[in-house]
Amino acid sequence: MFYDCVVVGAGPAGSTAAKILSSFGYRVLIIDSKIFPREKLCGGCVSAKIIDYIPQINSLAKASTNKAILSYKKTACLEIESKEPFAYFVERKTFDKYLLDSALENGCEFRNEKLLSLSYDDSGIEVFTNANNYKTIYLIGADGANSIVRKILHIKPKFLVKTLQVETIYYNDSNVNIDIGFKGLNYYWNFPQNGVWGIASTKKNINKLFFKYYGNDMLINPKGYFIPIAFSKKNLGKKNILLVGDAACLADPFSLEGIYNAIFSAHLAAASILSYPKNPCQAYSALADKILEENKYSYFISKIVLNFPYFSFFQLSKGNENALADYLIGKKSSKELFWLLLKSLYQKTIK
Repeated sequence: MFYDCVVVGAGPAGSTAAKILSSFGYRVLIIDSKIFPREKLCGGCVSAKIIDYIPQINSLAKASTNKAILSYKKTACLEIESKEPFAYFVERKTFDKYLLDSALENGCEFRNEKLLSLSYDDSGIEVFTNANNYKTIYLIGADGANSIVRKILHIKPKFLVKTLQVETIYYNDSNVNIDIGFKGLNYYWNFPQNGVWGIASTKKNINKLFFKYYGNDMLINPKGYFIPIAFSKKNLGKKNILLVGDAACLADPFSLEGIYNAIFSAHLAAASILSYPKNPCQAYSALADKILEENKYSYFISKIVLNFPYFSFFQLSKGNENALADYLIGKKSSKELFWLLLKSLYQKTIK
């Protein structure tokens, strides 16, 4: 069977790219090993910037927030507040199904199949699943953090962040709660809107750290997963095979939020196929510069916070609440925030 494009993965990135291509008359097949709607382990926190691509996000979300509480070792707190929401909270099972249904309504086909292997050369791409073989001109790998497509292409992330997330019955407030006070950790988070607590770290003893911090009371269904991080053009694919979202390791290295970049990269990948069909990966590499630069500076910020949590909290964060709010909303880039933090560091050093 022949398709103009085969999309591996029916999450936000895959469904978005498929919908765009099908709207331009491409015959698109989406394959996924899961039956939708399906459960997806995720904090469900989406940057407010997503409104650029999903204007109806407010109606799709369970809740939104315009206030974040940063804390240092559960004690000192810093409030960051904005007049408009800087994040929305979605149930991935519902959110992902909505995006897939939108793609199907636009003419895409969906098959519940698992990718086994690929063969590709100048004449095209052949896709082998557990049920069928397909031939295609283009392939989009949108199969998440454990991407089979990425592994077939022998592409590796720069590093992995481990997370552990649990559900809780506590719905104590409407804020985003982040604790950055432990060296070597990305952070602990509490999203009451979705009833989840979590930890993100590159350390090995993540389970021990989690329960030491939160305790064992009222915690149910603990699950862990990895977030692959990279900000290199090498992670975007090869020629007619493009990687998007977590398959391309495009989660934000500082906030670890991945849904916005997943959908953003899907738009760029689809645009690359449409605008430069002979070598879309070359066009994609150029278009993705903004994501890669943002992630690079986000990584720099994360390194400062990881290695100097006390200094970051008490010296750099305080006094920059408005700038941090603008960053969360999307009005300030990670590059701008990075240089602002360095400026603050310099001014405090010379005093």
